[in-house]
Amino acid sequence: MSNCKEFVLDDIMAITAIPVNDFNPAFSGWQLQPVIAVAAFSPTLARAITIGRQPATAGGALIPIMRLTGKAKDDESDQTAGRLHKVTVNCQIDDRDPSVWTNLLTLERTPSHLLLTFRDKSRAFVQGSKDTYLCTVDRDGAKTSVQFRIECLMGIQMLV
Repeated sequence: MSNCKEFVLDDIMAITAIPVNDFNPAFSGWQLQPVIAVAAFSPTLARAITIGRQPATAGGALIPIMRLTGKAKDDESDQTAGRLHKVTVNCQIDDRDPSVWTNLLTLERTPSHLLLTFRDKSRAFVQGSKDTYLCTVDRDGAKTSVQFRIECLMGIQMLV
């Protein structure tokens, strides 16, 4: 039997990237909990970029997501002190609008936290930092995909 505590979530409807400088969760009491109380969660979404069907705020940046392509994976490492998690979130996007590429460039260059919204309306949070955030955009001619990789101690934290 494997000791791996990995799980895969295949029903992401939206990924909201919140710039690290816009939200500092370090002083809230939930940073080392597997769940976050919604009442204690109040990020600033003014500069957030959403990959999904609608922006997180009125007038916010939006990158359209291709249906049924959003996936998240939380892989815990037993080899690292503190049980470091490597969270991978990826999806395919609709890049026909030229403004999408400006937003993709911003995602690649701006370290962010991720707010994930699933098909059943549940939400989760992944805390990023300037040192642990990586966003890559891949275009193979037929499709464009975005992948986020964040290493953090708590992995994917569910909002309850």
